[in-house]
Amino acid sequence: MATPGQVRNWDVSGLQSVADRATQIADVVFASAGKMHSTIHDDLVWQGDARIAACDAADREQAQMRAIAVAYDHLAAAYSGAGRDMTYPLAEIKAILRNYVAPPVTVADDWTVSGVDDWDSEAGLALLRLSGLVSSLLTADSEWGTKINAANDELAAMAPTAAIDSARTQIEQDKARDRRTDPVRMRTSAAAFQQAFGRPPLTSTDWATAEALNPHSFDPKYQNVDPAIKVVRIQPVPGQGVVRAGQFIEQADVTNPFMGGDSANPFARNRGDSRGPDANFDPEHTRVTTYVDYENGIVVMRQNPSVVQNSDGTPGEVQVGTPEGSVWQSQSGAVRIQYDAADPFEPEAAKRAGFTVNGDLVFTPGPNGVHVDGTRTDYPSLEVYQDRPDSAVRTVVIDRATEGHSLGTLDLINHHDLGLGDVAFRPWAQSWNYEYDVPGSFLPGTGFGTPGNAPTAAIPDEPVHTGPMI
Repeated sequence: MATPGQVRNWDVSGLQSVADRATQIADVVFASAGKMHSTIHDDLVWQGDARIAACDAADREQAQMRAIAVAYDHLAAAYSGAGRDMTYPLAEIKAILRNYVAPPVTVADDWTVSGVDDWDSEAGLALLRLSGLVSSLLTADSEWGTKINAANDELAAMAPTAAIDSARTQIEQDKARDRRTDPVRMRTSAAAFQQAFGRPPLTSTDWATAEALNPHSFDPKYQNVDPAIKVVRIQPVPGQGVVRAGQFIEQADVTNPFMGGDSANPFARNRGDSRGPDANFDPEHTRVTTYVDYENGIVVMRQNPSVVQNSDGTPGEVQVGTPEGSVWQSQSGAVRIQYDAADPFEPEAAKRAGFTVNGDLVFTPGPNGVHVDGTRTDYPSLEVYQDRPDSAVRTVVIDRATEGHSLGTLDLINHHDLGLGDVAFRPWAQSWNYEYDVPGSFLPGTGFGTPGNAPTAAIPDEPVHTGPMI
């Protein structure tokens, strides 16, 4: 039993504040659970195994978060009840002890009152109330203390160490299958799309572009270094969907002959993408990603960070370069993209010598889908896919690196044609000599801007033709 000396020091004024805070936490947790769940299930339009995995994870997370919210509600109720039932008797007991307990009156540790001359006096009547008030106070303390402890035990049971470890393992397994199922990443992609277009992504085409626009890196190897993203707007060509082009290093790591080294790592190496062509490639798992979204009218160029590989094979320093380039569009809807993306670890001399990922490609839409022509470096590998609005995915080009080994970076200085080669540039030549099949000077393209300040590619008149048509 608490003694009079102990009760004098009791303060229950903060119990309601704790209850209010627990209620606020419950409200936030419950609202977050609902928002996260509805975002995954309702707001993001996507299909396949990735959706199933994300929805299952969202269901599990919502159930656990709601259970935690209920536990906080129970805790709030217990603290609020304790504050309500203990405040009055405690205040009365303190007032009686303060005003009426003075020699010869004493109150023993068992609350026995001694030294009262007249029990019918004001002091005597007040001291007679002491026993009932103490009984009410200690009963409330015991009952609500038990409920507070039970609520705390309930909260602890919601997420014991074993459960947390199990949930973390499951989440990491989901992410390992497809990191794009991470709800945080999905919400960030949706927000990037919203910022660019003023509305959330509603279709599979929208969602593909949203992933390319995501301004953050989520793969741990990038160590939170974000990609560089450049944008140009174009006139939409409805029905052509989105064309996704990825330039990727197939090896797990490659020699970077331009970076030099030291005694600990005499042959500098960079991390690659460690994969082959993949129609469902993650835009993070490329060196340079280019999306032509014909439905929304936008070209996105994304350069992912470069990662140095330490001499012990672990990921080292991370930097990101800024891609450069220009965009043209023709009256027929064809989009020409001239691009140049350099490894940020390269010295300027190597960049000036042409050891960069560069090219000049034309994406021409047609009734049977897009085809790609132009010229590009012999390294790295290139993959191009077209996602039609009906969710059909078509492989447009697979152009593997000329050299499939870790010294392939030396091939960056070499180029080869795709399809028609430079003949595809005719729509943007101020004139074209068909006798010799060579262009005159080209019209200037539109330089890339940022997602928040994207210029629109101009559509020129058709070029003047000189010489005989052959």
